Amino acid sequence: MKMKLTGIQVFWMIMIMDLGMTLVMTLTPSLQAAKQDAWLSIIVAGCIALLVALLATQAAHLYPGQTLIEYSQKILGTWLGKAVIVIYLVQWYTIIPIVLRQFSDLVQIKLLQGTPKEAILLLMVLLIVYATHGGIEGIGRCSEFLGPIILFMVCLALVASTNNIHWKNILPVYADSGMMGIMGGALAPASYLGHSVEYLMFASFMSQPRKGAPYAFGAVMTATFFVVITTMMVIFTIGVNLTPSMWYPFFEMTQKISLFGFIDNFDAVPVVIWIASVFIKLSVYLFIASYGTAQFLHVRNWRSMLWFIAPVIFVFALIPQNVTEATTHYLNHYWVPFVLPVNMIILPLLLVIVGKWRQPNRSTPAS
Repeated sequence: MKMKLTGIQVFWMIMIMDLGMTLVMTLTPSLQAAKQDAWLSIIVAGCIALLVALLATQAAHLYPGQTLIEYSQKILGTWLGKAVIVIYLVQWYTIIPIVLRQFSDLVQIKLLQGTPKEAILLLMVLLIVYATHGGIEGIGRCSEFLGPIILFMVCLALVASTNNIHWKNILPVYADSGMMGIMGGALAPASYLGHSVEYLMFASFMSQPRKGAPYAFGAVMTATFFVVITTMMVIFTIGVNLTPSMWYPFFEMTQKISLFGFIDNFDAVPVVIWIASVFIKLSVYLFIASYGTAQFLHVRNWRSMLWFIAPVIFVFALIPQNVTEATTHYLNHYWVPFVLPVNMIILPLLLVIVGKWRQPNRSTPAS
């Protein structure tokens, strides 16, 4: 029996993938480029992410019930279609070990300084393999459960930070950074808010694929809204003199929370947001990498790919020498300059244009 996803499950999956890591990993690049106008950069990034969602949903609805692996070859032909698939497989196979390594580095820095990173990586790999083995339905149900908790935690951190607001920190608006600074600060968050491109694979598992677009758009807008508000709160509470040099400004903001003289240190709140988001993101990517590879290689049982991919991503996660390589090098040298324009915009646009052009030709012989 084929696995099925509901629209609300797709909403939570995309929202979690967009929100959690954008809050933790991309605020620093935006603050470095746009300073106190970083919140404007996030709005621009949200508009780019909506364009990604539009292209992905339009492409996926050309062949409802089929995955990217199947319809890319029907739209672009065998060889060009396979080349497109390889480009996406490279994206999926490289993002998993990088996110794993970012997770272990942050856990080591913030929580378990003396714990070997191999132990932290192994625990998360075992967890996502267990979740992925149950199929995309199980990941969807986890997303339905964790999504509202993540939003509640973000709201809790924002509300608890209101007594640290310094309104003057956000001024002047636009004058210091200008259009180039704002656009430069939008690239990193846009690449993290653009995970709706995975709808190219999700759509085939939906019970009503043609009705999935509103859920993808809703997920992007919800994640963008909370990232904008959080960015403004980080600027209000910490300012822009220190935040560009911080690895994780969202964590630093929660450490300044003090309520009623005895409620301090909200560090646990962003940790819950981060771990839940990483778990869902890694599970989703492991599933589409396993399922996509099995379809590409004509392997009947996609779950058998898990036993090949899991050791590979574990070894690859150990390659970065430090947190800088795992966080900034991959972001600046591959994810932003290549994945954002090519995988998230150009290839979905190519699939939409060629697919719509070929649709009348496809229906002619049948008529």
